[in-house]
Parts: sequence; C-alpha cells; structure tokens
Amino acid sequence: MDNKSNIAITTDSTCDLPQSLIESNGITVIPLTVLLGDSVYRDGIDIKPNDIYDYVAKTGELPKTSAVTPETYYNVFKKLTDEGKRVVHIGFSSGLSSSYQNACVAAAEFESVYCVDSKNLCTAMGLLVLKACDFREKGMDAKRIADKVAKLVPKVSATFVLDGLEYLHKGGRCSSVAKFGANVLGIKPSIAVNTETGTLEVSKKYRGKPDIVYRQYANDRLNEIKRIRPDRVVIANSGGISPETLAFVRGVIDGKDIFDNLILADAGCTISSHCGPKTLAIFYIKK
Repeated sequence: MDNKSNIAITTDSTCDLPQSLIESNGITVIPLTVLLGDSVYRDGIDIKPNDIYDYVAKTGELPKTSAVTPETYYNVFKKLTDEGKRVVHIGFSSGLSSSYQNACVAAAEFESVYCVDSKNLCTAMGLLVLKACDFREKGMDAKRIADKVAKLVPKVSATFVLDGLEYLHKGGRCSSVAKFGANVLGIKPSIAVNTETGTLEVSKKYRGKPDIVYRQYANDRLNEIKRIRPDRVVIANSGGISPETLAFVRGVIDGKDIFDNLILADAGCTISSHCGPKTLAIFYIKK
C-alpha cells in the first residue's frame, strides 16, 4: 500500500476547483491554453474569464482553446515520479478535448502514473478530483484510487443552463444545440454531460427571463435529492448572474439540509470560452 504522502493527484485546469481546495488538498493543476487572436495564455494563470468576454465583445470572435501537450504532461509526471510519488491523473473529458489522450501518451512512459477519463468538465470533474483526495486520505494505493474514481464517473451528474447559445454554438461543442437552432428566442437550454461519451447534449429547454429560469433549474436539480451523495454539491457560474439569484440557488440547497459541503465555484477560462457568461451549473455525484 502506498503511503498517502507519496501519492500525487493531478488534474487539468478545467476542473475549476476553488484555489483554497486545490491548496488544502495538494492538487497539481495543469493548465490548458487559451488563444485570443495571436496571443497565447495559460488557463487560470495568465488570463481570466472577463478577459475572454471583453475580447468577444470587442472582436465578435470566440477564443480558441488548446489541449495540454504530451510533453507538458510528461514533464509534470516526471517531476513527481522523480520525487518518489505515484500519480493519479483525472483528465478533462476525452469527448471534448484531446488532453486526456495526451496524458495517456505521457503516462505510458511511467510505471506509476494512472490516468482516469473524467468524461466531464468544470467542477463536476473537480468532484472526482476531490474523491481521489478522499481515497488517498484513507490510505488507498494509487491504482485503487484510480479504479475507484473511474467507477464513479457514470454517477456524476453534470448539467448547466445557458443564458445564450452563441458561445456553445459557434464553438461546435454541442451538435444537438446546432440542430436545435441558436437563434430561437426565449429559450434557455439546459445542457447535460453524457458520461458514457463525455459529450454534451440538450437535456431540457426552459422559457422565460434568466433569473426565473435559473430558479426553476435549481429546483429541478434538487428534485432527485434522495439519489444524491450528501458529501458535496457544487454551484458553479461563469459570471454575470445576480447575487440575489445565486443566493436563491444556495437557499434551495441549504434548505435540503443534507449536504456536508457546498462548494461555490467560478468557471475557468476554458469552460467560459465555450459557454459564455451567465452560465449556471449545479453538480453532484449520485449514490
């Protein structure tokens, strides 16, 4: 059995975990790349979501995002294994990025690096990272941690509701959104992650003013309360949602009085690049 201090948990910047949780759990975060025109930035390090929104407003063009390279993963894994650590890497969905495949290419050079495809994004993937930390704390070895996290992947429930379709439609990340039509007025789609494929699909169509839609979405998400693991729940947003609406959503969750931890998270640059502002998400893992 590995000593828990000799196990490193790594993940991509798309996990969007609050910095306090990253630091307290000793998580190594590997940034994806965001391209604004000819300028290159590291997600969460050199650039923030508001920079992206300003760029889109000024140019009318969406930013581009680029996967982590095999070389970058190799360098991170080598540093950690040279320190005597075994590595469990939880990667950004293989259905949305080549980052996971690149991590696997790098991991193949080591005997003690284990990769898990989260088949998810944002703090829904972050929940799997935190579960890996939980398992490490219990003294599990690296391979068992990776196996147990992989078994949780299908149980992650990840949906988000969009204020508009411009970013997701132009980014080509959700083909069903394109079929659905990006210019239908008055519709706020809820997008779900398919954890079999790691891709996105429209799960529900809301109508009405944004704040009313967000509140309806929150109530809908908590309807299956008896099926949700009580250890953690996440409210994530990409900026621009009113404090009153966020307080309402938090009140819906607090009112259930079952969760040990409520995580408030801000969507990072990669996620914001594809979803745009005023995106609201509630993430949890099912029993």
